[in-house]
Amino acid sequence: MFEKFYERYAPEEKEVIVLIQRTLGAGYDNRGFWDMTVISLGMVFCDTGEVNIREGRLDWPVTEEEKNSKKSWNRFEREQIYRVKVRKLLDEYVPEHITPEKFNCWAVTEVLEQSVSCPELEAVLEEYNKPVVIEDKVLGPLTLNRELDMFEATFLWNGNEVPFMLEVNSESKSSWSRARTAAKKLVAEQETWDETMRKFAAKKLTALANDWLTEDEESKDAKPITEDEFAKRITLSEISITPSGSFTAYYDDDDMFWGHAVEINGSLKKGIANANIAG
Repeated sequence: MFEKFYERYAPEEKEVIVLIQRTLGAGYDNRGFWDMTVISLGMVFCDTGEVNIREGRLDWPVTEEEKNSKKSWNRFEREQIYRVKVRKLLDEYVPEHITPEKFNCWAVTEVLEQSVSCPELEAVLEEYNKPVVIEDKVLGPLTLNRELDMFEATFLWNGNEVPFMLEVNSESKSSWSRARTAAKKLVAEQETWDETMRKFAAKKLTALANDWLTEDEESKDAKPITEDEFAKRITLSEISITPSGSFTAYYDDDDMFWGHAVEINGSLKKGIANANIAG
């Protein structure tokens, strides 16, 4: 039943040694199977000895019955080196916004061996696990989370310590610099942005907060929440920003939405775009 899956890949099969970063997940294919994906950090081709040290994807299909078995989520362990047989994704199936070299996707046809010794890939893993911390005079220490592709920090936002995430490409230091620049601009203008986000969320969500209020048996006779009150009650709990200056802020709802977060999206260039409840 997997013929339709493998027809997207070159017929030539290659034996490779591969370093696994983590299991990315599973996506349902409307042809009746699940497409499993793990992220790899590098490959060594057994026939030529070629060493390819860059991030890639390994995909393979499983049935509905196999989805929760060792053939799916537990087929590969994180940060382990395997010897496998693979086939390269054909160029016409690579997403339009990315090059085949960058996407670097292969189908697994057979797992031959686990816990393989490979000095080249062991060196990659050692380097991958080295902590990366940037000391920024404005933002404080920024710690790279390679798995999530972001720098993590805490900073003062109107007197309160708040988690701050800088979304980056772990392999592109230019994205690190651009994200830091965007983050420092947001922090420098935090009073203006905080007021703008509060007012925008209040204008959009106060009516909904009052709907929730009337549904609460204990609060149904309470006075309606005003936009002014809404804006004062929410408090920033987390914020993330991209190198382009797009950001997402999460505000604590003060139980107006029974513990859901107030999510606000926007950008430094275009301002606030949307506010809704999340979580």
